[in-house]
Amino acid sequence: MTRTTAADVKQDYSERERARLTALLEALPTAAALFRADGFAVAVNSRARSMFVVDAVAPLGAQHWNVMLQPFGQPLVDAIRFTLAGRQADTLLLPFGRDGRHADVRVNIFDHDLVLISAVDVTVREQERAKAAGAERELRTLFDLTPSSIRVADVTGRLQQVNDIAVRDHPDRAPTTVRMLWELDAPHDVVNNRPLSFLDTPAMRALSGQVVRGQLLEVRRLGSRRVVEAHASPMHGDDGKIMGVLLLDRDVTDRQQLEGMLREREGEQQQLREQVSHDEQTLERLVEERSRALLAVQEEQVRERRLSAVGQLAAGVMHDVNNALNPIMAAAYLLRHHAESPDAVRDYADRIRKAAEIGAATASRVGRFIRQEPVHPGGDVEVDLSVLADEVLDLTEPMRLQRSSESREVRIVRMFADGAITRGLPGEIREALLNLVQNAIDAMPEGGTLTVRTSVDDRDVCIAVRDTGVGMSADVRERAFEPFFTTKGSKGSGLGLAEVYGIARRHRGTATISSVPGRGTEVVLRLPRQQGATPEPVPEEPAPVQPRRILVVEDHDDGREFLRRILQGDGHDVVAVASCAEARQALAQQEAAPFELMLTDVGLPDGNGWDLVRSTKASFPALRIGVITGWEPHVGTERTDGAEFVLRKPLRAPELKAHIAGGHTPAHSPE
Repeated sequence: MTRTTAADVKQDYSERERARLTALLEALPTAAALFRADGFAVAVNSRARSMFVVDAVAPLGAQHWNVMLQPFGQPLVDAIRFTLAGRQADTLLLPFGRDGRHADVRVNIFDHDLVLISAVDVTVREQERAKAAGAERELRTLFDLTPSSIRVADVTGRLQQVNDIAVRDHPDRAPTTVRMLWELDAPHDVVNNRPLSFLDTPAMRALSGQVVRGQLLEVRRLGSRRVVEAHASPMHGDDGKIMGVLLLDRDVTDRQQLEGMLREREGEQQQLREQVSHDEQTLERLVEERSRALLAVQEEQVRERRLSAVGQLAAGVMHDVNNALNPIMAAAYLLRHHAESPDAVRDYADRIRKAAEIGAATASRVGRFIRQEPVHPGGDVEVDLSVLADEVLDLTEPMRLQRSSESREVRIVRMFADGAITRGLPGEIREALLNLVQNAIDAMPEGGTLTVRTSVDDRDVCIAVRDTGVGMSADVRERAFEPFFTTKGSKGSGLGLAEVYGIARRHRGTATISSVPGRGTEVVLRLPRQQGATPEPVPEEPAPVQPRRILVVEDHDDGREFLRRILQGDGHDVVAVASCAEARQALAQQEAAPFELMLTDVGLPDGNGWDLVRSTKASFPALRIGVITGWEPHVGTERTDGAEFVLRKPLRAPELKAHIAGGHTPAHSPE
């Protein structure tokens, strides 16, 4: 490759173009740099400046990849040439720096004439992978060193690890489960002289929590009947639950024969057995530790996949619940305007009941999950934490009295400060405090003191809930805010503290835990302090009604019907359809009476509502368009695509009317 000096570099990229490309790179979550085909740099993001060699003084356009990519060596240069030749290179795992760091590096052609180099620091991932591989090697070495058959099974009875001696026990048909092992062994209890049932095998006894040591069994192995000394032990995870079992079988056929011939040496044999037992316990402990470490890594991977699936489920359920609430609110509004008609009232009441049943059934499947979207300004109210805490303590008084007795009293200490005022949703903060107080009472089965304290500083207000109960270990404290983690077994859902954490985040605050086993726990919520006086609410003015011709696009039957009735009640001419195709057909036939407004849902059976908005706005630029959706918004990323306003289900009729009239959205209660 011919070296080009700084003086020869063509200034074929303007400062504006370089700034645009730099902004694009800054949006990437990786270190990234753009180069021309001759190797000179065009743009880099801030992450690349800490990972690549970038001269902060020299012009970026005069810097070459031969220097900037030096930390990654020749393999990256070869990959660039490979890509420029028209072949896509795979992601490269390359070392960089002098402290053993690694990065995933990719080379791509960007916009035909630029080369994009991106890199992600994966040092931690590679270290964890090496640690897991080391644990696996240590476990395999321990397996191979012992003269016994060793098997590790999970809680379902499936064999996860076996050593070479165990493999040789059944060379023709390798068992994969403890039941299959029982069928192949056909074990016979030597001491009790009877066939051993499957539920009485050492593996099944260990899965029930027992420890089996030295049970003599006659089994069918290596083509003959052999006598083995069977050991089995359950393996417990950090939460105390059984994760699997460790099985160890020592072939003692020859030993049994020798015992019959050498009974006069019983004392010597006793000493030998004690030594063997000690060695087996030591080996069993080492194998259990390595096996537990390996199973813990696998459990962590399963938990991450489970949390990802639950997040997707929660989003879908929220959409279904909002769709169920939409006809409820519409019918409630119509009830107010048709209260004199018994038939209409009964019809709307039945529809409300059906929609509420659907929403309740959906909500009961998942409970209340964590909401960490920040509360929107204007949707919150002033909240006095001291007053709210006093209300929660009054609500939980029956629970406290039930747990208290003459010798196990739960005492309450209130330490409230004046001016502990924040802004937020009182219902959510009350739910968080209720969770904390109930958890604190549950943590004091032998009685104790529950202290609720509020405080104020320059920026924040705090509320602390402290108990003198059993406390938490370091491992439990670390996972306490994790969804679905609970120490209450079947009595807990694992969402209480997770919901507290989500409510704090949603209110732009924090939640922290401090705990000492045997001495108690304190949870502190820190929320932004209310600054200045709260403005008086502006009385809502009714929006003037001017009849318009409106196209409604909604696939939910009740939602479409109620929306049509609400609009017709104000004198509007309404055409209601259920799909994108019907909407386009209605728009194509509007020459005689053109539409003035289109209201559309997002999730439609034959397309996306945002696509319909874009195509309609392109064909009818003067048409006003509003979007009504049951999906939860993402703060800071709301799309418009030509829509004049976006409303969330369940729909509020005054809010809709204000937008139709072109006025401001009326205020509504946050709860």
